[in-house]
Order: sequence, then C-alpha cells, then structure tokens
Amino acid sequence: MHRETFIAKLTEIRQTVDQLLAQLQASEHDIFAAHLYRSRREYRLDCDHAGKSGKQIERCLISTFKVAETIGFKGDYRQWQELLRIGD
Repeated sequence: MHRETFIAKLTEIRQTVDQLLAQLQASEHDIFAAHLYRSRREYRLDCDHAGKSGKQIERCLISTFKVAETIGFKGDYRQWQELLRIGD
C-alpha cells in the first residue's frame, strides 16, 4: 500500500472515530454505543464461523447497518464495516 493511500485511509478512519466519539459524548443514555458493541461482537463471531461464501457476514453487516442508520449513523455501509473491524 502506498504511503499516501495509507495516510488517507487512516485520516478517514480517524474522522469516523471522532464523529462516533462526539455522538457518544452527546447522549446521556447511548443506544448507539450499545448497538455498536453488540454488532462488533456479532460480526467477530460471524467472521469466525462463516463459510466460504461470506453470506453470513454480509447478512450481519446489512442488518446491523440498517439499525445503526435508524439510530443516527451517518456513514455508509463500508464505513460501518470498518467500525466493526477496528481492533481486530
């Protein structure tokens, strides 16, 4: 990976994390944080037990992304996937 591409990707991830941090700090009872925690756990389990096609992982991503959107997540599908992968 080129250095510039890597820096751009890290900057994008940092902006997403900063947005999430602002959302977390803004709410008293944070439904989004709870959903993100559950979604990351579910995503990790699905990745560990998924078959070759990856359909189980995609179903997990789609279902948790739709819920995140209703809660107020402003990113797109791939940004949601990156959030679920952080720390892996």
